Amino acid sequence: MLFIYFCYLFDYNFKFRHRVRHQLEEMSKGENVVKWIKGQRISWLGHLERMEEDRMPKKIFTQELEGSRRRGRPKKRWKEEVERDLQVMGVRRWRELVAGRKKWKDIVRQAEAHSGL
Repeated sequence: MLFIYFCYLFDYNFKFRHRVRHQLEEMSKGENVVKWIKGQRISWLGHLERMEEDRMPKKIFTQELEGSRRRGRPKKRWKEEVERDLQVMGVRRWRELVAGRKKWKDIVRQAEAHSGL
């Protein structure tokens, strides 16, 4: 959520500028930035799932880390957050749906339009 309120974006003058949420919304022509980002995350999840096993992003995505986590509240993991978004949308068995690109593209469009995300 911190991304929404304060963000460093690469400016046209090749300088980083501090932007607040209403400036981001003006730049995005009224589109909801959060919904767009969540849609892109779901799209990337589909791409990763279809990717060949020997590719580095796929290896990183499927790798299980060894050892124990630090004390305290566990940090949110990217995969868990995207899966939670899919649950909120009511998508079941997403691993099977990824194989059909057209169906997956429809799910991405639904995510960008979903009000609960």
